[in-house]
Amino acid sequence: MNVKNKAMDSDDEKLDLEDNTHLFLNDEVINKYMDLITERSPDTVYAFNTFFYLALSDKGYSHVCRWTKKVDIFSKKKLFIPVHIDDHWCLVYVDFINKSIQYFDSLRGRNFKCLKLILKYLMMEHVDKKGEEFHPSGWLLMNVKNCPQQLNSWDCGVFVCMFAEYLSRNAPLNFSQKNMDRFRRQIQFEIKKKKLRKPVLET
Repeated sequence: MNVKNKAMDSDDEKLDLEDNTHLFLNDEVINKYMDLITERSPDTVYAFNTFFYLALSDKGYSHVCRWTKKVDIFSKKKLFIPVHIDDHWCLVYVDFINKSIQYFDSLRGRNFKCLKLILKYLMMEHVDKKGEEFHPSGWLLMNVKNCPQQLNSWDCGVFVCMFAEYLSRNAPLNFSQKNMDRFRRQIQFEIKKKKLRKPVLET
């Protein structure tokens, strides 16, 4: 699952690269950043790692049912699931408060198959962990059309990290391609410090 071509590693040495503006973020970097998002709001937010969706889609629920043995995802308000398909990163956002599962793609892709799979996962997870059915009535599955879009072929991982970071704190998605270099520096800094700092854009 690693993006092997031009992948920006999360080792401190490689995070110090001055010229990393054309590098793909690999799964290790994205996982570390998702961990920071979870750690900032552990009572309300949970972010899955990048291997979760791959295992779920390829092998089914039985291969991921133990991944949440130490966390009750239904006690959270928000879930984030990075999705890697055809060398492109997207994000699934589960909003328990508003009963929606949303697909964010910085190249305007649509993926109802993914949305339906995540809904099915929630139903199976609820039966497995809670011992009762999860009722999907009233839940909305949506491909988000007006989310910020990338203008190149390599910034999708940065967009995914920022989608999750902004959504996790209920901030409007008011960034664009022009902010990506700054976001890359932000991601590097925060992974090194092992903590998210204040919002990267003034609103």
